[in-house]
Amino acid sequence: MLNRQDNGYVLITVLLMLLVLTVVGLAAIGTSTLENLLSGNIRLRESNLSQADGCVEISTAVIERTVRELDTRGFSNIVNDAGLSTELSSTTFAIEGTPDVICAAAPTTINVDIDKMYTHYISGTGIEFASGYEGLGKSGGSGFYSYYRINSTGSNALNSTATVGTIYRYVPK
Repeated sequence: MLNRQDNGYVLITVLLMLLVLTVVGLAAIGTSTLENLLSGNIRLRESNLSQADGCVEISTAVIERTVRELDTRGFSNIVNDAGLSTELSSTTFAIEGTPDVICAAAPTTINVDIDKMYTHYISGTGIEFASGYEGLGKSGGSGFYSYYRINSTGSNALNSTATVGTIYRYVPK
């Protein structure tokens, strides 16, 4: 026989179990959504980072061409600064903050800022020892290194950015 005091016990127990399972299910969905957002942001960041790194490689070729030939022929479609050859040949380290090179690879835009840091004479050259020919260099004309700072920032429409900063040592040929 059924006891009249136990009529709603099973119903209350089942409803409580259903409530617990609903809360656990909602927590699992929330965690899954968060993980999907995180993995999407990581993918965007890695994409921006690889494209910014690729534009650093292009910028080294721009530096070599600009310093050696004092023009940007061949790179005029990506060079944004008309006075880049003057800036890279100067003797002062000046951070102007405007992008010198812009590489656009939809949907990412990469802005590259190139600044000359300083020039250092190579040890063992004729300039240092005034003996005409010793060590690495043949004469004072090619006996120096120039150091350039390259900051490449890739960003897209979703406000995801990644920055690659490098120091490039240019040795004249």
